Amino acid sequence: MNTKNNQQFRRSQDLMEKALLTLLNDPKKPKITVSAIVKRAGINRSTFYAHYLDLPDMLDKTESKLRRDLMADYPHSVPLSEPSFVPFLNFIKKHRDFYVAILKTRTTFPLRTEQEQLFSRVINPLCEKNGMEDEDVYVLIAFQSAFTMILRYWVENGCQESPEEMAKTIYQTLPACLQQ
Repeated sequence: MNTKNNQQFRRSQDLMEKALLTLLNDPKKPKITVSAIVKRAGINRSTFYAHYLDLPDMLDKTESKLRRDLMADYPHSVPLSEPSFVPFLNFIKKHRDFYVAILKTRTTFPLRTEQEQLFSRVINPLCEKNGMEDEDVYVLIAFQSAFTMILRYWVENGCQESPEEMAKTIYQTLPACLQQ
């Protein structure tokens, strides 16, 4: 029986994620649909819906998985600086096609719960240092909204600037209380 988190369930999920990434990287740029994903993955449509509510849900969950992979490679104590953005930007560039799709569908931005590591390691300590602990969630929102739109523009335009150039741009747009 294919129950949640058994070997077959995880295998189906891996097949769907690979299908999604393959479709996103296809030079012909086919329309990404549930039908296209299940066909490419060789699974039934009902299997897709056992894993995801819909295509945006799949994109969100795939993004969360990619974010966990990225954070696993980051040092635990990262100061907010231009160099601290470069590994992240390299990761975004490597997965550019995925991020073009996910940033187009972004209608909200993740708040404290999804960005707990960023919040607890970086935003909150800097806000406390600058006497803004009561405003820390607003600082996070300002940071995320600017960061998201900058990334969206960068990936939609083919990542023409280097990750180092983008790191400088992003750092310069940070709220003043986050600049060291």
